[in-house]
Amino acid sequence: MNFFRVGLLAASLIAIAAPAQADDRADMEKFMADYLALWNAHDSAAITASFYRLDGDHPWRTAEGLKAEFDRLAAQGYDKSEIHSVIGCPLDPNTGQVELRFTRLTGDGGFLPPKERTSLYRLSKFVDGWRVTGMSALPAGERMACPAG
Repeated sequence: MNFFRVGLLAASLIAIAAPAQADDRADMEKFMADYLALWNAHDSAAITASFYRLDGDHPWRTAEGLKAEFDRLAAQGYDKSEIHSVIGCPLDPNTGQVELRFTRLTGDGGFLPPKERTSLYRLSKFVDGWRVTGMSALPAGERMACPAG
């Protein structure tokens, strides 16, 4: 009988955690969709104020630093990013990661090589919601590992 109770308790805990994890994934993906809209508008002030919480001396932690990146990309002909997928992965109740697959489009209808890009964003949940705490490029063809499912 104790075995049955332990099994029932374990099943209940999993059932409770699964919806929370699904909500976190949806919240992270919505957060990133909102971020990407501002990215494509090249709105460095809004991005750094509402989306980034980058540590240390990351150049994009300030509006000026992110604007310099937009200026660098524009000098190469960059216009906006075409998003192929945004996949969230909760790691625990307060951290997660998001895989973003995209193409950097140019103003003349072309793209900046490589055509297929994948970035991995690290997110943390703060009192004021999810924030990007870091990001990195994934090598061509690599996908995010999502241990939480």
